[in-house]
Amino acid sequence: MVANRNILENNKMEDQTKSKGGLNTLALYNVAFVVSNIEDSIKWYDNILGFKLLMKQAIPVEKGELQMAFMEGAGMKIEMLQNSDSQLIHAIVEDSKMDAPPTVISSKALVFQVEDLKVATKELEDKGVEFLWKERYLAEGALFCTMALDPDNNRINIFQSNTVIQ
Repeated sequence: MVANRNILENNKMEDQTKSKGGLNTLALYNVAFVVSNIEDSIKWYDNILGFKLLMKQAIPVEKGELQMAFMEGAGMKIEMLQNSDSQLIHAIVEDSKMDAPPTVISSKALVFQVEDLKVATKELEDKGVEFLWKERYLAEGALFCTMALDPDNNRINIFQSNTVIQ
């Protein structure tokens, strides 16, 4: 009984120390990544996945400019950055193109879900998308997915919604 009272008192103290509008309102805003050609990436995410451009802007930086584009689709926002001084890290590119678990520490994939993976995979095929694999179960009877690549070989993983972890 004393232990339960202490837990309740600690929880009450934690609730009192939380700021209104602070971390208790934390939510995902967007996913950001660097691209080699912002115009090509805008077209790809629009034509292939249906994302719409919200804003595009150039920001002066020490060695040129940073191109920034925000797009929205699939219930989320993405932020793409192209720096005139960007460097391609070949280990990340090679790792993303391997049909094996990733070995380089970096982002792994932009992950989506659809109702019918076979239909979505066919639609991507018809649009000429490059695939790492198509229609594969990652776990026994679960996590049915297709792994596509965007123009910079960023992995785009699409799961069938009735096979994902709930």
